[in-house]
Amino acid sequence: MSKDKKKQMGILGLAIALVVVLAGSIIFVGAVSGWFDDPKISLDEEYYCENSSCDGSFTNLTAEEYEALINNHKSFVIFVDQGGCHTADRLRGYIEDYSRESGIKFYRIMFADAKDSSLHEYVKYYPSAAIISKGKPVVWLHADSDEDAERYNNYDEFKAWIQNYL
Repeated sequence: MSKDKKKQMGILGLAIALVVVLAGSIIFVGAVSGWFDDPKISLDEEYYCENSSCDGSFTNLTAEEYEALINNHKSFVIFVDQGGCHTADRLRGYIEDYSRESGIKFYRIMFADAKDSSLHEYVKYYPSAAIISKGKPVVWLHADSDEDAERYNNYDEFKAWIQNYL
């Protein structure tokens, strides 16, 4: 190979290395800045209490009222409840505490009503909390999953879970 050809190959290799380093740097900065993180879900304004003064109470929904919110592409959080369930009692307390701390209003639907709504396509077991974005369930707690067990048994784990999305 001639000297000129080697020189051209060296310059080409250097240019390729420079492009790779530059692209890698841009991707690294983007990753650190959160470009690739799941975007946070913004709830509709009516679900934030004025002056962060939520009292922790729920607005109860029927299946029909839930469907109306879905059809109107609302973004909100809903608690799927069931009376007489110890785990539901604990999760209800976590949600009430989080509502007071965060200033976010929650809906509540009883499991019997949830079974008659489109929410049941996603939430199969109670209790659960689901985050709805623009009329679509995005994420929910799975009562039948070991992965979510700590979120049902530890307020800090529940709080971290919900804050990861909101």
